[in-house]
Amino acid sequence: RLSVAAERTIALVADALQSADVQHRIQRAGTLFSVFFASGPVRNYDEARAQHTERYRAFFHAMLDGGVHLPPSPYEAWFVTAAHDDRAIERIAQALPAAARAAAEVPAAD
Repeated sequence: RLSVAAERTIALVADALQSADVQHRIQRAGTLFSVFFASGPVRNYDEARAQHTERYRAFFHAMLDGGVHLPPSPYEAWFVTAAHDDRAIERIAQALPAAARAAAEVPAAD
């Protein structure tokens, strides 16, 4: 059940960010995953630091406005737990479009 919830959540995040044309990378380990606002894989700290952190900030605050509490740092993983039932995943799905738009509105990094 946890794996299915993680897969659904990851797919929702990816779809919302793709629909808003936001460069991102989702990396997964079991039911943990991280969303990086980067174009390529993130394999080390330097690559994680190179991501567009201002996009994460906008995304995070828009999700919070939508009632979804994410890890506050762009360097932290999302944890899918038994608390992520259909209702919780639906709340995430409802908050994602606005959050993806907020990330898309942040100017490209230099």
